[in-house]
Order: sequence, then structure tokens, then C-alpha cells
Amino acid sequence: MSKHLIALLTEKRKTAHAKATAIVSAAESEARNLTPEETQEFDGLMTELDGYRSQAEQLEGFEADVRSMGQSLSRIPGGPGGSEARGVDRSAQWVRTDTMAPAALRSGERFTEHSVVQGSAQRSAGAEAAVLAQYTGLGEMIRALATTGGGSAVLPTAWSGNLVDLARNQSAVMQAGASVIPMESKTVNIGRLTADPTAAFRTENSLITASDPTFDNVTLTAQTLSAEVIGSMEWFQDADNAESLVLNALGKALAQRIDLVALYGGIVAGAGSINLPTPPNPRGVLAALNATLSANVLGAGANGTTQTAASYWSEVLDTIYTVRDRNEDPTALIWNTKLGRQYAKATDTTGQPLQLPSDVADLPRYSSNQIPSYTQGTMTGRATDLFVGDWSQLLIGQRLGITIQVLTERYAEYGQIGIIAHWRGDVQPARPGAFAVYRSIQGAA
Repeated sequence: MSKHLIALLTEKRKTAHAKATAIVSAAESEARNLTPEETQEFDGLMTELDGYRSQAEQLEGFEADVRSMGQSLSRIPGGPGGSEARGVDRSAQWVRTDTMAPAALRSGERFTEHSVVQGSAQRSAGAEAAVLAQYTGLGEMIRALATTGGGSAVLPTAWSGNLVDLARNQSAVMQAGASVIPMESKTVNIGRLTADPTAAFRTENSLITASDPTFDNVTLTAQTLSAEVIGSMEWFQDADNAESLVLNALGKALAQRIDLVALYGGIVAGAGSINLPTPPNPRGVLAALNATLSANVLGAGANGTTQTAASYWSEVLDTIYTVRDRNEDPTALIWNTKLGRQYAKATDTTGQPLQLPSDVADLPRYSSNQIPSYTQGTMTGRATDLFVGDWSQLLIGQRLGITIQVLTERYAEYGQIGIIAHWRGDVQPARPGAFAVYRSIQGAA
């Protein structure tokens, strides 16, 4: 996709160059100097040209670096390029349409290392330095807020980045390769290719039919997600490891909710007790497919789908190939532990474990118990859902800055303190055809 965006950037340069040329030509034809207005417009166009040229060079260099890295890693046994898909870095396909700069975190890149995050940290360096000088860590800051009557604070970038990275490590969709987009403003537009250019044979001297790629934007709009941890006042004041425990608890809570919304946001019925109306929840994979590509939602039988001995992996393979049928490349499947157990315990007539088909074995498999087990007709409490996709096509916007709020009054009568983390971001499936879901398949009891 970077090549297509470089081509789009080149077209913008041509347009700006044509406008600048037209201004100079008009003045020359009339044998006069440029007017102040023309001079201002001409200077602006020259600045645009320089910017477009620099952005194109950055994209070309970034793409070359990613390509070189992929070639190097492909030579490592078990690395990307083989059957292990989880190491493939597809971040280069996403750029911001306002700057044409890379938008997503690269594989293995920490949140605080992204250029957008570093730029924000530099702008707020003075305020963050004051906080870091006052407290040695998040735990000490929480203790201070708890003993001074409570309050809230925006975490310094380093602490906020640690919490984001913890959530990434515990989120199934992020482990599967979802693209994390740091957001320096409430809304961010990410360029998306909606139609590929096509090619066709022609007869000699016949007209060449132009076929250009089609682009639009995915707009990420920050919405607020909150997670709460409650503990005794004495524990918060005395525990030496309070910081790590609180961070891990908040990171896990954020990760679980992001997983739930990424998969089921917009679903209000039909999946157990899930009720995630849009708004305020972002629209996740299943709701996006229901709305725009229902053919990629399989199963959902009145009484669920029970695996058959003759073709035990049939439904999983159908879900994988539904994605491939649309010329997309699935990178992982996500199921809950009960569905994973159902397949792990399957045996043949001699009691031997069933062999995984190569198409399943080659695909990384992640577990998320945010995927519920529910009742579907006569399938009581065992129906569940299977998600397959190219998870790099799932965009997770992360607004800079996480706010920590300490509640001392609400739980005072129990001698407890509540800590709330407010995360702001968005979830958007960029290309619905890159995903497929099998509904109401039987999991283990």
C-alpha cells in the first residue's frame, strides 16, 4: 500500500507544480512582476512541493527498511516469512493522510518510541519533568494522591507508555497483529486503498483503458474507556509492589475491554450477555461484517454447529478460506479457551489426537475469554464464536496520555481506595473483507 500512497503523493506534487507554473506563466505573458497575493500563493506552493518531496522520500526509505528487515528475518528459522505469521510487520501500509508519515507502531516498537508520541513528549517536557521530579514512580504518585484527598493526573509519557505496552501484551487482538495508531488529536485520518488498479491485455493500436487505485480514509475518533482497581487504603500505602500490581491490573482490564470491543463492539444481542451499543462503543469486527459484508459471517445455525467426526476441522477451514477467497491473507485466528479445548481433545476412532490440517497448523492461534460461551437453541451454554482475519487490518487508535484518577471518598466507609484509568482511543476494521467469523460453533462443556 505504501507504493500506492507514494503514487498519490506524487500526483499531489504534480498538481502543486502545475499551479505554481501557471502563476509564473500568467505574469510572464503580461510582462509584469508577481503581485503580493501571487507571491504569497507561489511561496506556499513551493513549501508544499518541498514537503511532498520529503514525505515521499521518507515513505520510500521506510518501505525499503521494512523490506530489508523482512528479508533478513526470513532467513531466521521459525521467523517471519515461514509458517510463523505472528512476526510479520505490516505497519508500513498505514500512513496519516495529512502528513503521509507512517501511522502505526512497527512490530516490537514500544509506544513511547513512535515519532508522534516522542513529539508530544517534547512539547510537554516541562510539565512531565516536574511530575517525574516529584515522584519516583506511579506507585508513589498514587500514594500521594490518596493521602491528599484524591484527585486526577495525566500520566507522564513514560508511565503512560508502560501501561499501553502492558495492555498490548495482554490483548489477543494486539498479539494477533492489530495496528496500533498513536493519536495526537481527537481525530486522525488514515489512508486506505479501497480498489486495486487492474490490468488487461489489448490488441495492437487499441486504446489503453486507465485503471487507477481508489483511496479513501479511515477516521479514528477518540472515545473514552475507563478501568477501575479497588484496594484497601493500607495496601496502597504499604505494599512495596503496589505500582507493578496496579499497572498490571489496569493493563489487563484495558486489554480485555479492547478485545471485547474490537470483536463485538456494536453487538447488542445474540452472543450471550454482550450488550455493546454504538455509540458509545466503537464498532468491532462482527458488527462491521453484519453491516457491510454478511457473507463473511458463517454458521449461526438455530441450534449451533456441532463438529462431525468425518470432517472435524471443516468449519475452521471454511472460516480461513472465506478470508482467502477475498484475496486477503489471514494472519491468526482467535477463539476462547473452551473452543480451543474442544479441538485439542478431539481424537480419532483409535483414541489418537486428530492431526491439525496444515492450513490451521500454520496459522497462529490466540485465546481470548472475552469471546463468550452462550446458549444457541438446544446447544446449552456451549455455543461460541471463531474469528479469523488479517489483524493488521484492525486499527486501534491510542490517544496520547492516560489519566489516572484516585477516589478516596467513594469507598471511604470500607477503608478502600479506587483507582481509575481513563484510556482514549478508537477501533476500526479497515477492510472488512480481511475478516470472517463462524458463529455458534460448539466449544467444550
